[in-house]
Amino acid sequence: MTSAVYDRYPRYEELTEWLDEFAEQFPDLVRKTSIGQSYEGRDIWLLTVTNHQIGDPAEKPALWIDGNIHASEVTASVAIVHLVDTLTAGYGSDERITRALDTRTFYLVPRVNPDGAELSLAELPSFVRGSVHPWPYTEQQAGLVPADIDKDGRILQMRVEDPNGAWKPYAHDPRLMVARDLDEDGDGPYYRILAEGTIHDYDGVRIPTAPYRAGIDPNRQFPFQWERKVEGPWDAGEYPGSEPEVGALLKAITDRKNICTYFAYHTFSGVHIRAYSDRADEALPADDLWTFQALGDIATELTGYPAISGYHDFRYHPKSVIKGVGTDWAYDHLGVYAWTTEFWNALQAAGLDDSHPLEWYRTHPIDEELQLLAWVDDNVPGGYVDWYEYDHPQLGRVELGGWHSELVFRNPPAHLLEAEVEPHTALALRLALSSPQLRHRDTIVDRLGDDTWRIRVVVENAGWMTTSVTQRAIDAAYVRPMIGRITLPDGASLATGSPRLDLGQLAGRALKQNAVRAFGGASDGTPDRTVAEWVVRGSAGTTCSIEIVHDRAGVVRTEVELA
Repeated sequence: MTSAVYDRYPRYEELTEWLDEFAEQFPDLVRKTSIGQSYEGRDIWLLTVTNHQIGDPAEKPALWIDGNIHASEVTASVAIVHLVDTLTAGYGSDERITRALDTRTFYLVPRVNPDGAELSLAELPSFVRGSVHPWPYTEQQAGLVPADIDKDGRILQMRVEDPNGAWKPYAHDPRLMVARDLDEDGDGPYYRILAEGTIHDYDGVRIPTAPYRAGIDPNRQFPFQWERKVEGPWDAGEYPGSEPEVGALLKAITDRKNICTYFAYHTFSGVHIRAYSDRADEALPADDLWTFQALGDIATELTGYPAISGYHDFRYHPKSVIKGVGTDWAYDHLGVYAWTTEFWNALQAAGLDDSHPLEWYRTHPIDEELQLLAWVDDNVPGGYVDWYEYDHPQLGRVELGGWHSELVFRNPPAHLLEAEVEPHTALALRLALSSPQLRHRDTIVDRLGDDTWRIRVVVENAGWMTTSVTQRAIDAAYVRPMIGRITLPDGASLATGSPRLDLGQLAGRALKQNAVRAFGGASDGTPDRTVAEWVVRGSAGTTCSIEIVHDRAGVVRTEVELA
């Protein structure tokens, strides 16, 4: 048993200890390596999880999951640990887990951004979204900088009494702040709401919001539709992959040609987001869109999270689109089915089932906020903090309190953590087993003359996905065709043709979703099957070696005797 637990969020040292324990206790299943180092020099750990005693991990279809690219989204790390725990515990006793580890590979990066996570999980936390790399300026710019000014381990809100403030206490529960009516101009009290923090270069009058000193969003760093300046207060860095964490990801992923499915684990919204983020579904090949939708149905069935389009359903502003994200790059460049899983939705947990994961924070009825507050009072101690006075060094008397966003919204409360991540382990297993898989179906040897033989090796795709995985992979010329090779011993030769054959791609079962046939002549055919054929000269009893290889679907090797 490892020491991994699911009632807290581990810091880097403890997380590393958990990963070491998996590798030490399950050496035939788990290998731990580093794909690179973070800005501050911490290793970015990769677990390669498969039965290492059966085949090369690179020759098995693979599922890739990385998590915690954004500093405070630490649920992602725990979800990946839970997956490793389940796979190692179930191998040999659970048929599906055993089959998955014998025939597939899981590439798992629990914490892409260890530097940012350390700041987020510190006893005195700092808010960093992505890299800790100061960018685009090394010096702090003027304005309000969020900070734990009273050193209580929380970054809350500040309310400052102001006759021109936009907010007032709600009459039926004065803890909540609600907007003033559009024609209201009474005695108040009215308040201005600010983030807890201090004001850099304060002029005594204005309180702008300071640009983040560490301003790079690493999930805008991927080389698809990259732009230097992105929406909101974030930046996309010097060039795609300029940050060491993203650069390490790009190399690690592109080095592993057997990846068929990509997940990026984030928080928070309680959704699975698919490509594209910057264009409508009409841009996808129809077969890819239909397969995405079928996979999304499975994801929703297993986890309860809706499967949505980044472009149609997850935009921060109706006039802008998100660019440079990992999911879009993985689908468009690699041609794999790619998902961003946004763990946790406090609104859903509170029973606000019809709330939109983004729009609700812009506007919602007060009754829904009261419902959320009631749930927080019952389930998240300290999730809403009663306002208390504090002598601010620049603003004088203020009050601290309000929503403890890191505790309520960013990640699930610790006592709900395991239940939140557990269904996603089942989803990862299911999607790993949906990948293409080459299988040897038959070998046929016919004697054509005294020393002339025809060899036919029949292979099939036993997986659900096509061997190319997507049509996009073919359109982008990223995926290579299946290759057949024959190796002949001394004394044998090819009568015709080449020892290397291009065998193309094989269909899977992904679009076989019902058996209704409106036209009587419709037939499945055998697009999932092909034959590698050679004519060989050699004496009876000669043994030839055959290898059928596909980067994503695996390898078939067989010895054929001329007999």
